[in-house]
Amino acid sequence: MSIIRGLIVFAIAVGGLGGMAHAADVRPMPKATVTIAVEQPKETARALIAAINAQRRAHGLAKLKVNTALTHAAQAHADDLTRRNYFGHTSPEGLGPRERVLQAGYQSCLAGETLSYSWKTVEQAMAGWMTSDGHRRIVLNTQVKDIGIGIGPNNLFVAVFAKGCR
Repeated sequence: MSIIRGLIVFAIAVGGLGGMAHAADVRPMPKATVTIAVEQPKETARALIAAINAQRRAHGLAKLKVNTALTHAAQAHADDLTRRNYFGHTSPEGLGPRERVLQAGYQSCLAGETLSYSWKTVEQAMAGWMTSDGHRRIVLNTQVKDIGIGIGPNNLFVAVFAKGCR
């Protein structure tokens, strides 16, 4: 079972959504040169979802639906990154996106995430993701159906992408 789970955790990690971090990649959060606090996280999250869905539409893909459990997982990760001052897809305990999604109550067969820290705008974060092969593969993955966004200080953005086991 764990072998299957490891393979599913993402064909994304290897082929579909490359760029996933490993436990050894956990590193302290960089010092922000931008100190703009996100004053309206819900508006920022909506803008980020709109930007992601615009990219997907531009590539002939279906828009992603906002999922409450994924939003909870994304926000919990943004809060954890901030509280414990690290930056990565994998927590110091080794929990990755899929484990966090499952803990949030979303029965995921596929999960991945993109992170952004200290870009001044949603548009800059989106441009950064689209010029990074791994992040681009996540944003444009044809299998994911749902999304959740977490927002932290200094324009920390966590976008969780998933497909449920239905």
